[in-house]
Amino acid sequence: MKATFPASILFLITMILIPLSPLWGQQKTVMPQSQKSSAPTVSFFVEGNYFGPKFAEVNAVYSTIENNLSLPAGTDFKNYYFVLAGVRFSPSNTQAIQGEFGGSVLKTVKDNSTNFLQEYYGGGSYILSFPLPMISVYAGGGLGCVWLNTQRTYSTRLGVAEVNAQLAQMHGIVGLEFFNPSGVSFALEGRYNYATTISPRRADLDFTLKGIAGGIRIGVPIIL
Repeated sequence: MKATFPASILFLITMILIPLSPLWGQQKTVMPQSQKSSAPTVSFFVEGNYFGPKFAEVNAVYSTIENNLSLPAGTDFKNYYFVLAGVRFSPSNTQAIQGEFGGSVLKTVKDNSTNFLQEYYGGGSYILSFPLPMISVYAGGGLGCVWLNTQRTYSTRLGVAEVNAQLAQMHGIVGLEFFNPSGVSFALEGRYNYATTISPRRADLDFTLKGIAGGIRIGVPIIL
């Protein structure tokens, strides 16, 4: 005699399995960082920039010094590289604030002079982002302070000239950021910086330092 499976139990099993069947083929997908929820995040970033400031006013100060002291005309200060690092706090995926610290050291030897430049920067920025799949377009601005130390040594005649200043800076930022599923981001960023001297000791040391910087930025999440 064959054993029969109770029809009531078979019916009960069928009613349980049918609602679950769509879930069997479901796969887990990784949400791009730019599309994640608005949970706060903290990240560390480092950025390398090529800065093309207008050094005309700084070079004019050196020209005045050279004329007054009968020094040979030196080589003008020009573009330089700048390294920036900081921490970004993002309360949502559309807004962020960040603290920034950076600097540059440059030495150039040409013709009658050797130019030495030392610059340090500290400040902050507010960022507004527009998330898209896997990328984010962002823009923002901020304030900071610049410590500029420059020196020119002359080879044809013994003499050293210095122009040092502390400047208040305003800047604007635009960028395009690419996200890795791990949370690491890569960005192409452009900046416009405008800095002016604070309480100069002499009238000829009252100048501005402005220009466009472009570079590559890498961000690493600390808290997700």
